[in-house]
This record gives sequence, C-alpha cells and structure tokens, in this order.
Amino acid sequence: MSTIEFTKAYISRLCKSMGTTAEAVYNAKTGSWYFASKSSTIEVYLTSLETEHKTERVFIRCIAPIYKVPTDTKKKMAIYETALQINTARIGFKLASLTDKDLLCVITERDIEGMDYEEFYTLIYDNGFWADQLTGYLEKHFGKQ
Repeated sequence: MSTIEFTKAYISRLCKSMGTTAEAVYNAKTGSWYFASKSSTIEVYLTSLETEHKTERVFIRCIAPIYKVPTDTKKKMAIYETALQINTARIGFKLASLTDKDLLCVITERDIEGMDYEEFYTLIYDNGFWADQLTGYLEKHFGKQ
C-alpha cells in the first residue's frame, strides 16, 4: 500500500470512529475532507510539492477558518500583527489569510512519508483545538463576528 493509500485509510479510520464515512465528508470538487470542530470546519486535503531533485513530496494539510478579516484597514492591520505575534510565540501551527475569502485561518501540515495514525490524528485534532482557542482569543480582543 502506498503512503497516499495509507493516509486515505487513516481518514477512513477516523471517519469510522466518528460514526461516518470518508465518502460522506469528502467533496470531490475541492478534493478535500471536511470535519467539524466547535468553532470551525477543518478542511483536510493532500497536496504535493516537487523537490529540486524532481521527486514528489506529498503533504497532508488542515485548514480551519478562525476569523473574518475586517475591511477597516486599521483593524485589519491589528489582526495581522496579532497573527504574526502568535506565529512567533507558538509552534505546531501557523496562521495565514485566505485573501480571496477574507479569512484568517489556522493551518497544520506535514509530509505524509512515515506518518503513523497517531501523528495523523494529532495533526487534525491540533488544528481543531487551535481553531477553537484562537477564535476565542481573537473574538475577545477584536469582537465577535
């Protein structure tokens, strides 16, 4: 079984433990699986990167929207500055913006090579945990949306 097939088997295993199927949470249009957390929806997908040696590395990536970026420039800059400070102070995730949707997101990712089920589960769990924590933090400092 290939590493990609193992990862898809992990997704099926996680879904089964949640009482659903991978097919039920999969969106063929986006090529992603979607899982609910308390405050967000976690999008999980596989993506590849070509190395300088012309080999392919496959990554699993989890993205959860956590805060709508306002149009007010001053407030937007304050939120981005806060996001950069959080990125500096914390490890294991990063904050980034999806500018086409005006959303601040928490992202976790890793190369799937050598990944076991516990690492897979932790990656998705951490994404949901930090989405919930950071949504609360941002709402406390910048207001609920």
